[in-house]
Order: sequence, then structure tokens, then C-alpha cells
Amino acid sequence: MERTKLLTLAVVGLLLLNLLTIGFLFLKPDHPQQPEQGPGRPGAESPAAVIIERLHMDANQQAQYRQLVQVHQAQTRTLNQKTAQLYRTYYGLLEAPTYDAQQANVLSEQIADNQRAIAQLNFDHFNQIKSLCRPDQQTDFKRLVSDLARLFGRQQRPQRPGMDGPPPGPPQDLPPRP
Repeated sequence: MERTKLLTLAVVGLLLLNLLTIGFLFLKPDHPQQPEQGPGRPGAESPAAVIIERLHMDANQQAQYRQLVQVHQAQTRTLNQKTAQLYRTYYGLLEAPTYDAQQANVLSEQIADNQRAIAQLNFDHFNQIKSLCRPDQQTDFKRLVSDLARLFGRQQRPQRPGMDGPPPGPPQDLPPRP
């Protein structure tokens, strides 16, 4: 009897342990919640969250700032899409049987102009942020500006539709391997 009782107790104990483990796995959140994570950077805060925190913005400033961010993101998205289109056209010149140097130069200048427009857009955006700051926040803003290269130095590329994972198979226009 003693042995049967011991085995029954062990089985019940292991069953409870399994139920607790399964319950823990299903009830815990998938990821720890962090405020406004940046895209593509798990665990990292978004630039907006960093700016709000570093400048100690009040609720009114945060609302105004978020409006600025929405406008800035829309304008940046448009310029990034234009950049992508210009590059497609530029590299598309390589498909032609003859090289059109004049067209290549025109496209190269358009790409440079577009990159200049992106740089100016970003500069103007931070100037608008500066104008949101109270006099007591100007020192924090100066510190933020000195860190801009580190915080926002990664190149932002436009989202390409359908590029969430690897391509479904080999390109159709390639000849088979020997």
C-alpha cells in the first residue's frame, strides 16, 4: 500500500507541475511591453519616445510633437518612395543595349536632389521640435542634437511591398543550373 500511495502522490504532483507550466506559458505576455518600440529593433524605444523622454515634454508638447511626427513621416515616406523609383529607373538604364550617359546624369542629379530634400526635411523637423521646447528645455535639446547621429544615423529605406520574408522560390527568368 505504501508504494502505491507514493506512486499516486508522485503522479498527482507531476500532473500539477505540468498544469502550472502550461498555465504559465499561456497566461504570460509574449513580449515585455515597452513604450513605443521602434520598427525592426526589438526592445529599442522609438525615436519619438526617446525625444519625448529626453526633452521632458509635457502633455501639450507631446500632442503637438506627435502631430509633427505624423506630417514628417508622411513627407519622408513620399520622398523615400521617390528615391526608390529614381533608383529603379537609374539601374533600369543598365538593361538597355546602349548606355545613355545623359539620362544617367539626369537621374543621378535627381537622386542627389531628392537626398538633399530628405536632409532638409529632417533638419526642418528638428527645428520645429526646437520651437516646441520651453526655455528650460533648450539645454536638453542641445544635448539631443549632439546625439542625433547616434540616435537616427541608420539609413531609413522605404518599405517594399511583399518583402516581409524570403522570396517564395527562385526567380522565373533565370536559366536552370547545369
